[in-house]
Amino acid sequence: MPDYGSADYMAELGGEQFRAIACRFFEDHRNGFIQLWLYSGMRYFLAFFALMSAQAMSLKDFSAQPGKEQSAYIATFIDKMTTDLREKNPQLAQNVRTWFARKMEGKPLSEGMERLGVELTALDLQAKDGNADLSKIQIESIIVYLVNQKFPPQVVTPITPVKKP
Repeated sequence: MPDYGSADYMAELGGEQFRAIACRFFEDHRNGFIQLWLYSGMRYFLAFFALMSAQAMSLKDFSAQPGKEQSAYIATFIDKMTTDLREKNPQLAQNVRTWFARKMEGKPLSEGMERLGVELTALDLQAKDGNADLSKIQIESIIVYLVNQKFPPQVVTPITPVKKP
């Protein structure tokens, strides 16, 4: 079976002059793919470097802190997260902030902080059983996970008009 994308096949269709054009065409595409790969690789490297400079905290380090520092760290992260979110979706940012800040009636904690406490306790129990490594789990990822559970991304489906016959 002939390879329809090869330079030889294209040259058969148009002679030797098209072989040179076909070779240059594929060479140009190859260079474009290499440039795209390098650009994408550099972009991911920069994103990784930016995330690593943010110094996310592991649960092991988080648990070693006193209670006031833990609360301050969580509050700072939620504030940064909702500030970034406010640009794209102000209502969601307000809902997230309220979920973590507003205390429920008759309870000392907000619903979001209560859920965070449940997740942290569950992870501590798993770590004691040897099923979780707290040095590899970040407190920020748990908070983002809880926010995604409480406020799942909305899928917008376009409404297509019905064509009348």
